[in-house]
Amino acid sequence: MNEAKCRALKQELASQPKPQIVPIERFFDGNDDEGSIGCNLPEHPGMDVFRDVLTGLRRRPDVQSVYAQISELDPGDGCWPFTDTVLVTGSIPVEVLQMAVGLLQPDAVGDAEELIVGADFARQHGPALAIWWD
Repeated sequence: MNEAKCRALKQELASQPKPQIVPIERFFDGNDDEGSIGCNLPEHPGMDVFRDVLTGLRRRPDVQSVYAQISELDPGDGCWPFTDTVLVTGSIPVEVLQMAVGLLQPDAVGDAEELIVGADFARQHGPALAIWWD
């Protein structure tokens, strides 16, 4: 893990109101902490798989943006901020997103407002889908 990038990300996020969000590329920049996403999976597929699948969504014409919603800003020394929710904006159908992220074994994929996010995110970023791990 890149400690300088971790500190910088924590400082940047600390200045945001909750829920704190960060572009998915920024979330993974310097991050090799398997505890930061999907940590409750019986067999974590690895940070490279998470990074490739989630940043790869941005290359789709039906995806506008992808964000990590931070659940715990500072889980401890040597730990990257933790997320259990990734938000995807664009016109991608929920069934297509479910298939695209299947390797990551999410517990739920669905409408972000119904699952987790309030109206504030939708006002700023447009309708979104959420990918969630318990």
